[in-house]
Order: sequence, then structure tokens, then C-alpha cells
Amino acid sequence: MREHIYKKALRKKESLGITHGKEYMFIPYEKLKTAKSYTDQTFKSKYNGKEYRLVDFDWKPYKEENTLQEKLLWVMNW
Repeated sequence: MREHIYKKALRKKESLGITHGKEYMFIPYEKLKTAKSYTDQTFKSKYNGKEYRLVDFDWKPYKEENTLQEKLLWVMNW
């Protein structure tokens, strides 16, 4: 993700949602500062010529809970 998008979320105290293909990852505002790492390389924008770095996050896509499995475990332990 581009650095300015990350910093804007921090300033506005907003969470981030990132999509990649058909997967989606949500990073709550409270975890934004600890969930990232900056790239060493800088890039130059094709649109306004400003330089920026990329911010990397460990990819942990959202997975819907399997409530059917939870019910089955509950029944087996009951």
C-alpha cells in the first residue's frame, strides 16, 4: 500500500480494508502501527512526480467462521 494512504488512515484514526483478488483483509486502527513494515525502496508517482514508499502488511485474509463446526464440537462435548 502507498505510504500516503497508510498515513491518512492514521491521521483520521480509521481502519484499513485491503483487497487482493477475491480475498479481503481488515486492519483495525488500533493495530495499524504494529502491523506494518516500510520498504527501503522509494518510487516516483507517474501523476504528480512525488516520491513515496510502500507499506507492507502480513497478509491475513478474512475467513468466515464455520459455525456449523462449532455446533458439532459443542454437541460432541455435551
